[in-house]
Amino acid sequence: MRVTREFDELKFFADVKKRPGVYFGNPSLLSLRDQLSGMEYASSFYTDETPLRYFRAFVTWYQNEKIEDQNGYACWWNHLLYICGNDDRYAFERFFVTFERYLHEVHHIGLPLM
Repeated sequence: MRVTREFDELKFFADVKKRPGVYFGNPSLLSLRDQLSGMEYASSFYTDETPLRYFRAFVTWYQNEKIEDQNGYACWWNHLLYICGNDDRYAFERFFVTFERYLHEVHHIGLPLM
């Protein structure tokens, strides 16, 4: 018997925020970026849909709302690192502040309490 579970994106982000050491050892925006990229890549083998729909929409929103340099070189994670003085841990924390603000303002939801 095959057991499948539906991926809950918001619970995933809440868990990573609460317990980043379980996923990365230390809070790290670059590790989070790599994890999300790997998840999207792996899911492309099994489905046409992304398991990270809120995150994908966040990236588009961030590009349009937060990054003033539209030359194509800046991306969400690079911009966060830049505004955080290349402090990876602080950029990780800033990501969650910004992501949660996005969820609240655009979707009127928040991360679940874990």
